[in-house]
Amino acid sequence: MRFRRRGGLPPVFRGRDRKGGGFWRPKAGKGIRIMTMHIPRIAKTACTRRSATPAGSIAVRGTNLLIGAVLALLVVIIIASFVVVSPARADDRKTRLITFLSSGIKTAATAQSSAFDVSAYTEGQIFIDVTAEASTSTLDITIQTSPDNATWYTHSTVGQITATGQTRQAITNFGNYLRINYIVGGTSFTFSVVGVFKN
Repeated sequence: MRFRRRGGLPPVFRGRDRKGGGFWRPKAGKGIRIMTMHIPRIAKTACTRRSATPAGSIAVRGTNLLIGAVLALLVVIIIASFVVVSPARADDRKTRLITFLSSGIKTAATAQSSAFDVSAYTEGQIFIDVTAEASTSTLDITIQTSPDNATWYTHSTVGQITATGQTRQAITNFGNYLRINYIVGGTSFTFSVVGVFKN
């Protein structure tokens, strides 16, 4: 506050202010007197000090973090076991080529091939390759199955063949043993029968 001199000095207030706790004091100046207010410095309190953390709390927190890390690792391992696909091995996906009848001339007759154990497989393809025909002949092929290699049953019948060429027959659910039964009518056929089986 500034007071111009007019006939006397401005009032001077001494002592502490009732509200702020400070006091007023005069300061001399050229032709004026300036009243300044001094506010006492407020002492810092200890409210900003951090309380000491108990050692037991730190141990519990560390244990919780360790358990969480172990659980997260187990989850990753379980997910990876379902996602990662192991490479195919021979033991996992078996494939077998079986020659039921080697290529050769079969004259008019009814006969069967040797029997083969196919119990380890679930599907197969039968390939018939006719390379020659004498005169006018017919070839009827039946795929037979057996549970004991003694009693035989018709599994499927291939359409009658009357000319050279290739014929394929897909088969499934064929039991323990398979063989080829063929009937040559007329003169003769030159043919072979092989099968490819997978598990």
